Amino acid sequence: MSILLNVVLVVSALTEILAAASLIGGPGGISAAGTGEQWSMHYGFAALAIASLSVWVWPHRRHLPTLTTALGVLLTFHSGVCVSLAMAGDQAAGMVIHAVLAALLVVLFVRRQHLAD
Repeated sequence: MSILLNVVLVVSALTEILAAASLIGGPGGISAAGTGEQWSMHYGFAALAIASLSVWVWPHRRHLPTLTTALGVLLTFHSGVCVSLAMAGDQAAGMVIHAVLAALLVVLFVRRQHLAD
């Protein structure tokens, strides 16, 4: 189970770092700054922030209160993005990635007591 936790934290971080780079560097990103049409850039920096959660929590991933908070935030984020992408209906791959991460996070959240010290 601890290997699954490590994999989910790393995959979540990498997924969001790639999303951040795409959103910040894309057509609605930093090149659109000042035009009022740079929502992608804003969401890119939000993705970068959620990616950083895995880095911040890494040294404390066996501490139950920290683990509970981190898994709860990641579960809420990935579930929310999955629902948003499903409603938009135009990014199936992203929806599947977030759905899989959300499902794994449910398992980890339920079993978090076994992951803690």
